[in-house]
Amino acid sequence: MSYIDLQPTLTDWPYDADQISVRKILGTDGAVRIQMRVELGVLQMEAEGRPDGARPSGHASLLEYQQWRLADYEQRNGTAVGFGLSPEECQELRTEASLYYRRYIALFVLEEYDQVVRDSAHNLDIFDFCREHAREEEDRACLESYRPYVLMMNARSRTLEALGNEEYTSALAHVNRGIMHIMTHLEEHGLAEEAGSSEEIRMLRELAAELKRRMPQDSAAVAETALRLAVEKEQFEEAARLRDMLEDLQGQRKPRLLPDQPARQRQSEA
Repeated sequence: MSYIDLQPTLTDWPYDADQISVRKILGTDGAVRIQMRVELGVLQMEAEGRPDGARPSGHASLLEYQQWRLADYEQRNGTAVGFGLSPEECQELRTEASLYYRRYIALFVLEEYDQVVRDSAHNLDIFDFCREHAREEEDRACLESYRPYVLMMNARSRTLEALGNEEYTSALAHVNRGIMHIMTHLEEHGLAEEAGSSEEIRMLRELAAELKRRMPQDSAAVAETALRLAVEKEQFEEAARLRDMLEDLQGQRKPRLLPDQPARQRQSEA
């Protein structure tokens, strides 16, 4: 077995504590991989599939495998009653979520927002699966404190992707929908009073304000036309998104958010 000294690589790519340093490389097998410079070396991730390249029980991810287990259980028993995740299985899913977290942070730095949406959505699916199927209450609730952060990253990336395509109305709708999802989460957990100190809501509100300053003057008229077409085609989810955005543009929506207060940003590993 041969070993390679990484010192030349580390010297050519110095660590900077003040920023996240990320790059893409082409592997010897022709596959694209993502590298992140960390204090004591380089973290390398697969660009597709599980970040560590593993295929749990032959599946693309551990979440996919557990979803297959659930579907198989339902098919054999005619119900999901009795299916549950052990504490060990929940811990394994949390470990997978941490892998996807590291990758979507790297992808955000690379401005590959569609991939951030993909990976953050994967983690939200893990949160949902644990909440719905964990046997222990502690495991059902364990990841919920991270949900606002992941919702924010998902909404922020959808917004920036739309903005890059100059789809201003869609961008504003995405950011407003993200705020509403975080508010709903806080309300469901009896934490509505924390909206004013939520760093995630603050970031999305600032993004929404910036979008409004940059939007063309005819955005409301464009949104009205798109809304009519969505209703005619019975695309009700899209119609609801456009209606929310239009009300916001016209200043008709009732404020749901408390005034901002200083708050320390939550650090997440999800």
